Formats: sequence, C-alpha cells, structure tokens
Amino acid sequence: MSLRRIAAAAGAALLALSLIAVPARADGSHECFSGVRTPDGEHYDLSAGGCAGAGYYQVTVVILVGDARGTYSCASVFSWNGSLTGERCLLL
Repeated sequence: MSLRRIAAAAGAALLALSLIAVPARADGSHECFSGVRTPDGEHYDLSAGGCAGAGYYQVTVVILVGDARGTYSCASVFSWNGSLTGERCLLL
C-alpha cells in the first residue's frame, strides 16, 4: 500500500471519529425545577423557574418537571433571581 493511500485512510478515519465524537461543550449549564417551551421554527424558546447555574452562551439547560421536561442546548440564556429565559434551544 502506498504512503499516499495510508495517509488518505488515516485522514478518513480521523474525520469519521471526529464526526461521532462528543458534541461541542457548553460554556455553562443551568438546572431548573420547571418550565415551559414555545416552538420557534426548528428551535424552542424556554421560560423556567427554580433555576441554578451559570453561563449565558452555548448553555445546557436541564428542566426537571413539567411539559418542557428534558435537556436542552441553548444558544443564549438570561438568568435572574432563579428564573431563566432561553433562546434558540434544541431538545437533546
């Protein structure tokens, strides 16, 4: 096998591994007791209460109970006094 083919195979294997690797890390996370979600195209807008955590951009939000229960990846969140609003959130 030529060196060029070995390099191409190694590159393809590395690309395949990077595609199945863990998604990009979030810059913060919040855990909320309850919340609601509103569809916004392919994303959701979140409104939650009983929240604790840190971070504003590329944040993971976990909602424990209610209709919006689940884990979300949000482009941005605003947290104040235990309440949270999130924009462009995807349900994971």
